[in-house]
This record gives sequence, structure tokens and C-alpha cells, in this order.
Amino acid sequence: MKDLLNLAWPDILGFFLVFVRVGVIFSIVPFFGAEIIPRRIVAIISFMLSLILLPVVPMAHVNSDNIGVFYILMLLFHEFLVGLCLGLAIDIIFAGIQMAGQLAGFQMGFAIVNVIDPMTGVNAPVTSNFLYIVSFLVFLVLDGHYLLIKGMVESFRLIPIDIALPTQGFLFAPVAYGAKMFIIALKVSAPVIGVLLLVNVAFALVARAVPQMNVFLMSFPIVIIAGLISLIVVLKLLAPVLSISLGHAWRFMVFSMSNF
Repeated sequence: MKDLLNLAWPDILGFFLVFVRVGVIFSIVPFFGAEIIPRRIVAIISFMLSLILLPVVPMAHVNSDNIGVFYILMLLFHEFLVGLCLGLAIDIIFAGIQMAGQLAGFQMGFAIVNVIDPMTGVNAPVTSNFLYIVSFLVFLVLDGHYLLIKGMVESFRLIPIDIALPTQGFLFAPVAYGAKMFIIALKVSAPVIGVLLLVNVAFALVARAVPQMNVFLMSFPIVIIAGLISLIVVLKLLAPVLSISLGHAWRFMVFSMSNF
């Protein structure tokens, strides 16, 4: 029995290392990392996918003859960092879209109209939740989930399981890529902000020309209607923005892996 365990030990260790990388990715990416998804379901999906990936994962860098506690901890830390980097590449895209919803909602007067975000369990503007849900559906239509799995498989080829510490380029890559969140937020919210800015300028001119008119009360419904119409236009922009952002995410994955 002991000899059998010794023979199977490299495969057992390899499975747990693959499971750590896959599990960290699924705990961060949208939908699977949401509060409404039971952790048990995420663990089962990560477990099954790890079993599927195990036969194709190169284990040549793992020294199975001299394995100690410190060596195993270094391997686990290595896999945790790689999974964290890949998960953030996808999560930053949706964080930018949520930020765009917050900016648009603030301009529309929905700053205090908050609802419970089912994905995170915290209060968020209603426009932010709406754009997040729609963008996730677009993400599925664009086969973003296939890109995620492709990134997982490719990560084991570019960054095999090892105890090598990350380079400076790998550590600063997520920080540089984080700027994409603000760029995506501005791209998505720009039509709404631009239209509402013109509406407010028009109301300012009307208030100047007709001081007797109560422009303040009249502006609320018109601003909301103009904001909703421009928000419909924004929905048409989600597909190209997400498509370009997924391309950037893939290039970020390859760049960060090549600099590990």
C-alpha cells in the first residue's frame, strides 16, 4: 500500500497544484466568483476541470524525489499567483463596466437609487447592475468562457508548475493592466455623460432666458429619459468594447506569463 502511494504521489500532488490554479481563477472571475454561487459548486467545477487538465499539464519541473513541506508551500504559492493574475485579467473588464454604470447613474440622478448587487452582495447603483448583467450575457455570446478555459490551458504550457519566483515584470503587469478598467469605464459611459451634459447646458440656457420657469423641477424627468435613451445606445457598444477588451486580456495573459 505504501509503495502504491509512493507511485501515485506525483500525480496526487500535481492534481492539487492544478486545482489551486484553477480554483483561484474561478473564485475571481465574474459569475463563478459571485456571492450567489455556492462555494461548493465552484469547488466541484474546479475539481472536474482539474481532472480534465491533469493529463496535459507538464510536471517535468516538479522534483518528486525530494518533496518537503517548504517545497510544497512554494509550489502552492506559485500556482496561487498565476491563478490570481489570470483571474484579474477577466475581472478588471467587468469592474470597468460596473464603474461605467456608476458614472452614468450618477449623471442621471440615480446616485442614491441603490440595490443589492446579487454578484457581490453589496449596494450598487441600479445602472451598474444592469450593465453588469447585460455585459456578462454579451461575454457568453462572444465565447468569453472559452477564452478563459483556453487561457487556463495555455497558462500551464507557458508557466509550468514550478517553484520559480515571479519577475518584476509579472508583478507590475496587473498594476499596469488595471488602468484598462478606467479606460473601459470612460468608453462605455461617455455617450451618457455627453448627452446629459448637453441637456444640462440646454436647461441652463432656458433658465437664463426664462427666469420664471422652474427649470429645476422640469429637469428631473427629462434628464432621466435622456439618460435612459443614451443608455440604450450604450448597449450597442458593449459587444465591440468587450471584444476589444477580451483581446487585450488575452495579450495581457500572454505577456504576464512570458515575463514570469
